[in-house]
Amino acid sequence: MKTAMLSRWHVHADDYVKEALAHPEIDVCAVWDEDAKRGQEWADELGVPFYEKLDDLLNRSDIEAVIVDTPTVMHKEVIIKAAKKRKHIFSEKVLGLTVKECEEIFHAVDEADVHLMLSLPRLSADYYLLGQQLADEGKLGRLTSFRCRVSHNGAVPTEENPQGWLPAAFLKKEETAGGAMIDLGAHPIYLANRFGGEVKEVKALFHTVFDSEVDELAAVLVSYDSGLIAVIETDFVSSGLFHLELRGTEGNYLVEGKKARMQNAETGGDWIEPELPASASSAMEQWVNQVKRGAEPLITREDMLRLTEVNERAYRGRE
Repeated sequence: MKTAMLSRWHVHADDYVKEALAHPEIDVCAVWDEDAKRGQEWADELGVPFYEKLDDLLNRSDIEAVIVDTPTVMHKEVIIKAAKKRKHIFSEKVLGLTVKECEEIFHAVDEADVHLMLSLPRLSADYYLLGQQLADEGKLGRLTSFRCRVSHNGAVPTEENPQGWLPAAFLKKEETAGGAMIDLGAHPIYLANRFGGEVKEVKALFHTVFDSEVDELAAVLVSYDSGLIAVIETDFVSSGLFHLELRGTEGNYLVEGKKARMQNAETGGDWIEPELPASASSAMEQWVNQVKRGAEPLITREDMLRLTEVNERAYRGRE
């Protein structure tokens, strides 16, 4: 599947191209970037042609797919352009800045009869799969609360990186439309949505520690029609351990780092460390399998849409 890389803006662009290059069914064959200098350098590294104009690249009939890592604010424009040229699309999160943008993207994808995948990697993680299994089997009773924290110290100044190790563009509102919550906070949001279902209410707090244009620290409280309440925490200013709590009327499931624990009536109320299942296929592998074999992916449009819905409502609440 001949595939073009669209922008190296996002910090995960190199991860995606590495995975694509290692995949036996993906042939990375071209690069476009809104920053011509950056794009040309990347194309030279990969040994493929660089296109200054996106339309010129998309007009190549032999290119079947694109991987999108543009600034978040460009997703709608770039993805819809690619869809209209009948390219299958893999994109970094979030899909769009608003629910309306997501719906417009879905419409363009359906009109062109192409496949769309959003990278939501933690839905493939072993600890999520076990938590979902426990919930589905009723091992925790009725789910009542969810709490998750995902953070890193990318905005913390150091002698080596006075602005932090994150690219400066990540802290510019005109390119991201948000900070820690729209990017890193996406992970706990889409996990919470899987357990909670239909979103009822969203309340959020945003803060900056080093006076960036966007939030460096955020907390969001989400209530769902199911009765679940989720506490979502994220930031660019600490190197805290990943933490997830899923609590129900009959049991609890906790994850700290890579260690999972649970307790319920079956364990006699004692905490045990259950065996984690195998991780599911990556988002990119799911995308390829859908394009090539028509396989139904684990990551759904509902995941994509509800992620944006929570973000949109969280940011709108502070305006």
